[in-house]
This record gives sequence, structure tokens and C-alpha cells, in this order.
Amino acid sequence: MDLIANRNPFVQDSLPFLTLVEEGKVKLFVSEVSVGTLIYLSFERYKLIDAKGKLLHFMEFCDVISGGKEAFSISMNSDFRDKEDGIQYFTAKIHQMDFFISRDITDFSSGKEKFPVLSPKDFFAS
Repeated sequence: MDLIANRNPFVQDSLPFLTLVEEGKVKLFVSEVSVGTLIYLSFERYKLIDAKGKLLHFMEFCDVISGGKEAFSISMNSDFRDKEDGIQYFTAKIHQMDFFISRDITDFSSGKEKFPVLSPKDFFAS
């Protein structure tokens, strides 16, 4: 959301990901549930000017993955307080992603031991 809404100062931490994608060095994946959340936040919560254009542009950099019923079930039975975060996390884990990126890593503390969760700053610092 930081990239789509150009939220300062956080957007500066995430912009390098787009450069890495453009250079073919990484692939970005976003969970299907996150896409729904991005749409809702862009249109309803933040009421972004040209929300559609911003979302379409952002999605040019991403592949969408789904965790389906499996991620849902695991999340519902997990220690995640925020079950939506759990779906995102377990979707990444099911698809054997190398790590999970989120600015708010405290929301993912239930899963950090099992799967690496990094903030954009942590990712680029390593």
C-alpha cells in the first residue's frame, strides 16, 4: 500500500523492490487476499486519485498467488491474531517463497520462527 498510495516516508523503503523487478533480479508475488485489500484501501479508505491506474501499474510488477482453502484453514487454526495476515503469510509459505516482506513485521510474529519475515529496511540492509 505504501507504493500505491505513495505514503511517505515508507514508500522510499519499498521503491527499490520495483527497480529489482525491472532489472530482472527478483520476482514479486502478492497474495490474492492482499489484492482485495489493496483495492478496498485504494478506493474506499484512502480514496486515492486514479486508484485504478495506480493499482494496475503496481500489478505490472507482481504475480498473484492464492493459498486457497489450505492457507485459509491453516490461518484459522494458527496463533495469528489477525487471520487475514495469517492467510497472506501461509500463502507465501505454501508457495515456498524465500521470505515474506511487510513493514509491520510485528503482525507476523506468530510465524517468524518458521518462515523469514522481513521489513523492506531489513531486506535491503542484509
